[in-house]
Amino acid sequence: MAQEQLRHVVLTNPSLRGLEYGMLRDFEDEIVRLTGAERVLAPSRAFPGFIGGRLAHGTRYSGLRKWVPKEHHDLKADVLWVVLMGPESFNLDLYKGWDRHVGLKILYLFDTYDAQLPSIRRVLDSTNWDFTSTALYGSRFFLEEETQRSWHLVRHAVNLNRFRPAPSDRRVIDFCAYGRRLEPIHKTMREYCGRNGKYYDYTTTALVQSDLDPRDHYGQYAWHLCHAIFNFCWPMELTHPSRAKAHSPITCRWFEAAASGNVILGQVPLEPGFAKLFGHDAVIEIDQANGDLAGLFESLWEKRECYLQRALVRRQELCSNWSWESRIGEIMEATGLKPAKSEGQRAKG
Repeated sequence: MAQEQLRHVVLTNPSLRGLEYGMLRDFEDEIVRLTGAERVLAPSRAFPGFIGGRLAHGTRYSGLRKWVPKEHHDLKADVLWVVLMGPESFNLDLYKGWDRHVGLKILYLFDTYDAQLPSIRRVLDSTNWDFTSTALYGSRFFLEEETQRSWHLVRHAVNLNRFRPAPSDRRVIDFCAYGRRLEPIHKTMREYCGRNGKYYDYTTTALVQSDLDPRDHYGQYAWHLCHAIFNFCWPMELTHPSRAKAHSPITCRWFEAAASGNVILGQVPLEPGFAKLFGHDAVIEIDQANGDLAGLFESLWEKRECYLQRALVRRQELCSNWSWESRIGEIMEATGLKPAKSEGQRAKG
């Protein structure tokens, strides 16, 4: 069957809110743009509050989901795309017959940490997936061993048009740090910027307007990155060791910062492939034990124009492999579908 005749469907959960789901929506939007996919809302079921809370993925009693009487649900697609931030947002395990009229089934997971394995198993047991992928290098071999099936590594990415660097003279944010951070560095940076009249922008709240489209929240975040010079980024094992455990993943944060043309400060994650993706000099290493951090920050500030130009050149040379478009191409090639026509060069900007 010719590619243009295939009916692609993207399963979408509209109840997901928050900044982190903006990147998921960008991925879904690119699937729609490149394949002509139809958006189909994921089904949902309401349970009484007490029972519903206990049946949620990741809870002590989530294993009881398999005993819940399954309702019928029918999807029709030649190619079904299911993109999940984590396996916990998957609800099709509560339905039966949903895959009877579905051809190729593609599963992409942003997060696949060890503790999520029970929820991942429930997603896998719901149907015979044709393609399963993780964005985390360290998870792939663990998942293959635990699930006895093949997993593909398809890394995180960004929409390059959303993360388009602002001109140097419009970079109104001197330093920034969003999400995970190291408190000693954060404290010193606040003091340094306060003394020297520089602007330090950082995450102050995780609360969002309840009905805010994740794209809007993500768009505001992207604007801040694109108008910042220096951006602190840290490996997960430094800020959240209990979650990372044996992992040192390359998360979306690195793609967002690089695509925005930021001068990245911090430490490089240990996951293989970082230098190939971003270049050998993409991160200026910051040692939190350095006794003169304020002096280091001042030295970086004095050389900011040089560092910024390097970051912009790096983006121009490497960004074609930072896009969701390139990830979709990887998946389509691996599944035998006709690869999407590349527009990476036009997206460099």
